[in-house]
Amino acid sequence: MLKYNIAFIRNGGRLLMLNRGKAPLLGLWNGVGGKLEPGETPFASVIREIEEETGLRLEAEAVRFGGTVTWEVDGRDVGGMYAFIGEATGDALPALPMETAEGILAWKPVEWVLDPENTGVVQHVRHFLPAMLAGEPCAEHRCFFREGKLLTVERRPLQEVMR
Repeated sequence: MLKYNIAFIRNGGRLLMLNRGKAPLLGLWNGVGGKLEPGETPFASVIREIEEETGLRLEAEAVRFGGTVTWEVDGRDVGGMYAFIGEATGDALPALPMETAEGILAWKPVEWVLDPENTGVVQHVRHFLPAMLAGEPCAEHRCFFREGKLLTVERRPLQEVMR
């Protein structure tokens, strides 16, 4: 079982992003999320993390599992996270930008988040997020890093990963 979760919350053509105020990934934009607590399911954990980090109370049907993101760093498996897509509408939206204990929350255009020239977003996000936003079948997105640089991302259907 993976130890972390992440959520990308969509509202129309924009995503709720967190500019991290702490290491790891200090100063980079990413989704919201955190650690699973003992006995907590990935889904329950991400619902809790969304509310804790953003104040948003999303209904269960507004959040869907997108797949997993795992990392191999310098030849070592270092874990991963369950990834989710949330849909926020109307009255539930917080006034942003807003500083939080985790960093700065702001709405960013999807195109900005996925732009290959944008070095302010965590480098592997643009490799797994498009498939998840498009609602493609759940997959493991395996990210290979060497000396802090992303080398490649492999995508495998989760059915293959579970065999």
